[in-house]
Amino acid sequence: MISIVNNGANCRGYANQICVSSADSKIVSMAVSELGRLKWGPLSYTNIPEMCWKSPITTGLRTRLPALQSSLAVVNMDQPRRFYLLTSPRTGSNLLLKILALEDQPDVYFRKNGGYFFMPLVSLRAELRCSNKHVEKLSTEQKEKLEDCTKSCLIELYRHIETAESKGKLVVIKEHTNFLTNPVVKTQFLYGDDQPARAMSSMRGDRSIHNETILSDEFLKTWCPAFLIRHPALSFPSFYRASIRADGEGFTKSIPGRRGLQMVMTMRWTRKLYDFYAEHFNKFKSQSEPADWPIVLDADDVMSEPAVLVKFCNIIGLDSNKLRYHWEPAKETKNPPRLPWFQAFRTTLDSSTTILTTKIAADINIDEEAKEWKKEFGEEDGQLVESYVRAAMPDYKFLKSKRLRA
Repeated sequence: MISIVNNGANCRGYANQICVSSADSKIVSMAVSELGRLKWGPLSYTNIPEMCWKSPITTGLRTRLPALQSSLAVVNMDQPRRFYLLTSPRTGSNLLLKILALEDQPDVYFRKNGGYFFMPLVSLRAELRCSNKHVEKLSTEQKEKLEDCTKSCLIELYRHIETAESKGKLVVIKEHTNFLTNPVVKTQFLYGDDQPARAMSSMRGDRSIHNETILSDEFLKTWCPAFLIRHPALSFPSFYRASIRADGEGFTKSIPGRRGLQMVMTMRWTRKLYDFYAEHFNKFKSQSEPADWPIVLDADDVMSEPAVLVKFCNIIGLDSNKLRYHWEPAKETKNPPRLPWFQAFRTTLDSSTTILTTKIAADINIDEEAKEWKKEFGEEDGQLVESYVRAAMPDYKFLKSKRLRA
């Protein structure tokens, strides 16, 4: 049985001249299946728009995709649920996936890298040199490419969900919360504008006050979310170091580089999305649930409290006997070679063979750490890192108070 979550609008989608309405669940399933069968070949980020939309199947669907996303969020109630691991850079998300060993979980429909469906969009922004550009300053060509790439990312995500659920498998994927940020909200955050620009057409659909993502409320509500957090005094300076390795110190100190740091060295995106889900699931507290959603995992517990991950596995239906705490160092990938920025963010994990307990925050002292940051990064940048860490602490402390305990 397929249950349709409808926001009340009489929305329709079209695929190959087939009408899709909320009254016909079979046709909705067919439309999602058509999306799932699209094949574009290797993602090169520049040819996605051209390759994605030339299929005759999607000629009519192209302008109707938002209806499927926002108004016809398809939830298969007879299949395992969808679990979203919502993370941030340098929180240990790759380590978490390494331990969970999703590729060895028989009930999970595994995706390489664990998710990152919107990584092509992040990469395209970098390629177009508009990662943190004011949304109103984007050229027409940039807007078109970004919109087409956003739609292709959504289709790839829908295809994964449909395939997994058709096989009776769990959907367990991760995404960085800053990857999901609505570009209009990003502009407001970086530039302080009160009402910048109109939303891009690929992001239509109702969004409540806490939803600052490119995904609609109704689609987000089809997921059971688990947030991974880490003490900002560890994650933020770690991101700064990795940024220098990836982009060079010159770019990191530039205005675009500074805006990139500002976008990532914050817990705003995680906190806002947590608040969205907390408000949503609070409505169902009277109903029996195996866990209080949303779940919060703290990186310290991931590294030092195995019982927490065992409990997490039991909640979402993973085999805790498959948890992995030792592994071989990653081999260098030559075909295709890893991009420098990708390698810069995986150096520690790829060279490891087990959990590094030196990465645990424990009772870290920000005052003492700040002195070290100024020595390492220089007075100005050390102060910058410290200011971001201190600004994020209220959100971190709040989220940590909600964390899953054994």
